[in-house]
Order: sequence, then C-alpha cells, then structure tokens
Amino acid sequence: MKYHLIHLMPRENRNFCFIDDEPEGIGIKSYKLGKGLPLGSDYPPNARVFMTDRHKGIQVSDLIENACNLLIISKRVKEVIERVNKAPTEYLPLSIYNHKKRAASTDYFIINPLGTFDCLNLETSDIVYHNDKVVDVRNFVLDPQKLENAPHLFRVQEDSYTYIISEQLRQELRTLDPLPTNFFITELEQVPSHTRPTSSTV
Repeated sequence: MKYHLIHLMPRENRNFCFIDDEPEGIGIKSYKLGKGLPLGSDYPPNARVFMTDRHKGIQVSDLIENACNLLIISKRVKEVIERVNKAPTEYLPLSIYNHKKRAASTDYFIINPLGTFDCLNLETSDIVYHNDKVVDVRNFVLDPQKLENAPHLFRVQEDSYTYIISEQLRQELRTLDPLPTNFFITELEQVPSHTRPTSSTV
C-alpha cells in the first residue's frame, strides 16, 4: 500500500489562517502533543488558539497551518480519520479565534496519534545523527516490510512531529465534497531494507 507525508505548512493560500502557539492552558505539558503521549485530563477544557497577527489570512481551512507541528483539522476530516484509523489516537477539541479575538470556528480538533511507528529504511533515508541520536530526517524512505501492520495514521519513530497516512485513508478523504482544503500530501518512496524490521511502538 502507498503511504503519504502530510504537509503541515504548505503555504499555498495566504488567505488561510496561521497559528503560532499551542492552546492556552497546556503549559509545560505541550511537549506531549509532539511526542505522541496522551494528554488526558492535562488537556484544558474549552481549549482555543488564536490566529497570528504576522499572517493576515483569516479563512479557516480543513488543515490549519501552524508553527507547533500540530495536526489541527476540521470536524469533517476528523470524522473520516476516526472512522478509518483504529490505532490509539486522541481527538482533542479545539476552537479557533480570529485576529479580533472572536471565535472563528469551534469545530476543530488536534489529532494526537499515540506512540510512534518504526517505518523507515534507515539505510536509504537521509537522517542526520549527533552522538548516535537522530536530530533531523531530511528525506523519508519507507521500508515496506515494516509497513505490514502499519496504522492508517501514525507518527514516524525517528521524527515524532511527522505524520503519515495510508492510501486507504487518502482515498476516504477524497470522498468528501468539497475536497479537504489546504490538505497537501506527498507519496513516500518505499525501499526494502537488508535487515529485518524491528517491532513498532504504539
């Protein structure tokens, strides 16, 4: 099956809004959103974010661009993901406020796939290491052997801020009318590794 990288900042339409900060009230717990850790009761009730003043776009799209590497999507896209993707995932409700501090929409969610998934071909991916630790992944190449039990939405083990969807989920999203706005993906190359895949963490 094909798999696709989600672009969190496509910047294709400058009329769409942009978010700079995590929801109010999360505080130091915000790191959990980037690591795929459950927030549970740490997630604030009536969570909200504000459109940044440095970008003048005010339109809300199905994927909200942000500087926090969060997967912020509309209710209709969330419903498709929730129906198709059965892996452990938090769906955290979110309101978006405009530049005038007024509610632009209350029908958004932060999608928090829990855990990460071992999916990369470490030999052919372009990975930057420092002291044997991954500091950046410049090019993602998947290992098809590792994808046998892959969820339809997951985070990459070597880069938990990267989100990947399956071809099946892509096809389900394409049934929406109109098509999801500001939702751009890139199909990822798949190359078998010479070594056996390791188990995933979820």
